[in-house]
Amino acid sequence: MVQCLELFYRQGLNQKDIATTVGVSAATVSRLLKRAFAEGLVHVELTLPRTHELEAELIQRFKLRDAVVVGAGGRGDVKEELGAAAAGYFEKVVEHGMRVGLSCGYTLYQTVRALRERRFRDLSLFPLSGESTLKLVDISPNTLVGMMAAKYRPHVTAYALPVQHLVSLRQIDRERRRLLRDPEVRRIYDAAQAVDVALCGIGMIGEGTPGFCALAESYGLSVKRLRQLGVVGEINYQPFDAEGEIVDHPELRALVRRLLSVDAGRLQALSKREDRRVIAVAGGKDKRAAVEGALAGAFMNVLITDEDLAGSLLGR
Repeated sequence: MVQCLELFYRQGLNQKDIATTVGVSAATVSRLLKRAFAEGLVHVELTLPRTHELEAELIQRFKLRDAVVVGAGGRGDVKEELGAAAAGYFEKVVEHGMRVGLSCGYTLYQTVRALRERRFRDLSLFPLSGESTLKLVDISPNTLVGMMAAKYRPHVTAYALPVQHLVSLRQIDRERRRLLRDPEVRRIYDAAQAVDVALCGIGMIGEGTPGFCALAESYGLSVKRLRQLGVVGEINYQPFDAEGEIVDHPELRALVRRLLSVDAGRLQALSKREDRRVIAVAGGKDKRAAVEGALAGAFMNVLITDEDLAGSLLGR
């Protein structure tokens, strides 16, 4: 049975050729394959076709460079599906010698996890922001850079941005100036502003949401207060409203400025360039407000999403 599975699924032989190789009848091969499926040795995983009509409408409506829509009814884990789609798209567009920037979050973790191990010449990986917490550790850009570097070693160079654990705005601004006087930190920070491909998640504002909302709580900002301030989502730790404007409220400044980060204005500038890709990966109907705001702000020029959210964005 194991021989038949190996030859059929991994080597692509038909049942007649397997019968000849193994020395049994074709009917026996067929019976063994069915038995293997019944006993749980074979698992079916559907990779459904992208919904091209929705992709074309998203590109036209929101003036995107490209869009990828994952069909409904796949494995059931929308973030895993989105990660696989984003990994496939990234592997299509990335080239030797490119600079790649990574934001944070679980969907991007699934993206990096789905990448195939291969070699690139002179690929450089940069975090799009540092981190500034000792307790609320999420899947940070530095972590994802390390994961991607492990996929592509040894012919890549990976960088990190330093950690700050500060609360007051005065301390934060003083520490930012000190860090940026360091030539190596400055070089990495400047290079992160000019990547060829940026991979970003889009965060929603909701109770029990890890990452930005949990970090905001540690700065005394509840989800309710974020909503009162008009925040509908965040990209690379930058909070924005429904019109895609960055919410620059005094209560938010310590939270936003606490780390070295490629700001939303820079993502907008990269998105306008034909030789750059800012790829945002987000799905699920509960992220509609956040993704609509990010589209209004033109923070990305490529959107990878699922069929349900795409339909909702287009008013279907």
